[in-house]
Amino acid sequence: MAVLNGQEERAQTETMPIKNNRTYRFLQKPFARIWRIRILGRDRIPACGPVVFVSNHLGSYAPIAVLASFPRRLYPWVEHDVTERDLCPDYLRKDFVEPELHLKPPLSRAASWLIAKPCLAVMRALDAIPVYPGSPKLSITWDRSLSLLQNGQALIIFPENKDRPSNGVVNGFDGGFIGLGARFHEKTGRRLDFIPIAVHKAAGTVRVGRPIVYNPAQPLPAERGRIVSALQDEITAMVLAPTT
Repeated sequence: MAVLNGQEERAQTETMPIKNNRTYRFLQKPFARIWRIRILGRDRIPACGPVVFVSNHLGSYAPIAVLASFPRRLYPWVEHDVTERDLCPDYLRKDFVEPELHLKPPLSRAASWLIAKPCLAVMRALDAIPVYPGSPKLSITWDRSLSLLQNGQALIIFPENKDRPSNGVVNGFDGGFIGLGARFHEKTGRRLDFIPIAVHKAAGTVRVGRPIVYNPAQPLPAERGRIVSALQDEITAMVLAPTT
């Protein structure tokens, strides 16, 4: 595949039709007005071109804060359960309704079923990318992600794993997403940027860090370890940095 130069890449990005873009912006506006999230380091957000943003999670807060405030269209990686009608209610009950709304059965089950339908609609509007860990269907995740990146789009990933040790600020990351760097280079000959984002709930801020560039000259396991460590360190430092 031919490698695009900067002008060709920008032209391709600007002319590519984006599915559900109006709906995406329609959903974004009310949250942006209500939450009033401040973006720090806005000049580090590329105006166009392929990039993977990586953020801390903070339950449901960080995904909503980032998607509501970010000036650039983002395509989020999400657990596949939240995109499937039969699995969504139980996922919401375990991941959101009981731990964050503090509801207990049977009320938590009823609330989860009520929330599931609008949740599924929002996932469709966001063009969320379902992730299938440990399944052959993970190829769907890779294919959709790489197609978007090749068309100059931006992904957002929240890789914290609550079962991994915490450094007091973030839990350890699941690093499988770094494989995007290797796959993207194989297809395009270009290096992929991973840009850390730190969401600070108390301050109502989203801070954008410096890009960490995938190095295809190194073995994937080594790059996975390097980039994951750098992302965790940068996000931790940004969360602890002054917000005024």
